[in-house]
Amino acid sequence: MGMVNRDDYRFLKIADALFAVNQKVNLIGVILEYSIPKKSKGTDWFCSLRIVDGSHDNRGLLVNMFADTEGKLPKVDVLGDIIELSQIQMKTHNGEVYALFNKKFSAFALYEGKYGQSCNPYQTSSRYRHRNQDMTFVTGLRRWVEGFQLDTAFKECLLLRQLMEGGHFNLVCKIGE
Repeated sequence: MGMVNRDDYRFLKIADALFAVNQKVNLIGVILEYSIPKKSKGTDWFCSLRIVDGSHDNRGLLVNMFADTEGKLPKVDVLGDIIELSQIQMKTHNGEVYALFNKKFSAFALYEGKYGQSCNPYQTSSRYRHRNQDMTFVTGLRRWVEGFQLDTAFKECLLLRQLMEGGHFNLVCKIGE
């Protein structure tokens, strides 16, 4: 009997994941917010981000991520980039549903967002496994985010590499503790 090529790996829409509390899910979304990594109260490093997709784009879903070292956490290039999250656990705290990235079994991949062309992620965790159909979801989110206004300030933001000497610009930043 030959092996059957079976793919049970699915991405949930964020709106559906909100009803999957205490379950492991796979999500893909556009990054709205990203905190700088910091040391947790224990031995881990921690960061959080908020993601949206076409099903849930108001406040976004909070994702808390833990890793052994700062270098194992995602390094988001720019808000609006896309993150693929595998085997993350949906939890609830004070009535808010959030996703928890567990360093022992979860995985992530970061892709360029709206203006991205590459089919390859620019950063992956060690547990990440590429699948050919992943790019279909990334491309779909890139198309969706073109019509989604992340934030008025974000829409007018320049990347550092786009700044020119003598030019004027507004600076929007998040100050860490």
